[in-house]
Amino acid sequence: MSYEVFFDFAQGLAAPLKVPTGTKKRLLEHVLEIEGLLALKRSKYEDNPVHWDHFDENYKKGFPNVTDDDALCNAIQGHNEWVVRTYREFGEWSEKPVAEGEIITPDEAQEFWHGFQRLTVPLNRWSANYYRNRMEHLYEVMRGRPNEGNDFDEKPLTVRQAAQVINLFSEYLDTGDLRLDVPNGYDYLASSTDGGYDWCEKCGPVHPDAWTEERGCGKRKCPLKQPR
Repeated sequence: MSYEVFFDFAQGLAAPLKVPTGTKKRLLEHVLEIEGLLALKRSKYEDNPVHWDHFDENYKKGFPNVTDDDALCNAIQGHNEWVVRTYREFGEWSEKPVAEGEIITPDEAQEFWHGFQRLTVPLNRWSANYYRNRMEHLYEVMRGRPNEGNDFDEKPLTVRQAAQVINLFSEYLDTGDLRLDVPNGYDYLASSTDGGYDWCEKCGPVHPDAWTEERGCGKRKCPLKQPR
């Protein structure tokens, strides 16, 4: 497995960066918002850069100030997506500076650089939607499609192999009972609880339209193909 590190080992800008006007304000606002929502504390050891302290009581106790699991997962998922998106933008702007904009100096970047730290949701706080998002991420990677900086170095798993791995994880993580699986003939995760597929004891996971499309089911007497 290959991992793209994004900002993980970067301590700041090496040179001034020209960015679209308002970028610095937008970055600062996001960092302050996520700090306030999650009660993240800034730490600094000697001459090392400022960082969010993963060892403070708030973090170790699973962000108790955010009592709603959905709100916590949405905040952290959105933040991590923001980190990846900003990393891509910085790369684009460094290669091709914007025609008109503002300059972010290395000193100014230190005001928000610690905010490029990706965060983790404790397992006991995973919402059903967050579980689905994480499993969709893993499925894409196992199928040989790089996702969120992860790349499967081995031969991609087949659709059914990847689906079975997700099924193994579900025993421990699927507290929302989503029952994620891949409908026969397709290549994406779906949930039976929202109509993403129908389960048949003869055919396995079948797309809801299979009984009309006759896709993904080889059984002539499949109950899902019978008139409804």
